[in-house]
Amino acid sequence: MTYFADLTPYTYLERHDEDGHGASDELLLNVGWLDASHPFPTGASPDELMPALMNLATVRVRQTRGYHYCEICILDMGDDAMEAIRQGTIARESAEFEVRGEGFVYAAPQLLLHYLAAHEYLPPAEFCTAALGATS
Repeated sequence: MTYFADLTPYTYLERHDEDGHGASDELLLNVGWLDASHPFPTGASPDELMPALMNLATVRVRQTRGYHYCEICILDMGDDAMEAIRQGTIARESAEFEVRGEGFVYAAPQLLLHYLAAHEYLPPAEFCTAALGATS
């Protein structure tokens, strides 16, 4: 997976509108595109955030043909990482999900859920607000 700083314009994969025929006019912003070589904010997120994101992440968009493994876990495991990948114990995903904000949409990798749970990633406040508002 490619690293993108939070709240930068999304440029990774082509975006289609809901009928799959063309690009949407809404601005798409990156959130949660982490890798092992860039620092990221950590901290306690609102208790309701993980359930809200789990619900939003059930709608997978921009599915890829291969998996991306958590680079942070791979770095932490060192020499044992390849065996952990073979055994299926390192988090992996192959799609994105979206969260609608005010006038734009956030694009997040499915691994964002893992980043919150395992690495205490703290997404931007406006993303958290949008995610919590989407489920109320």
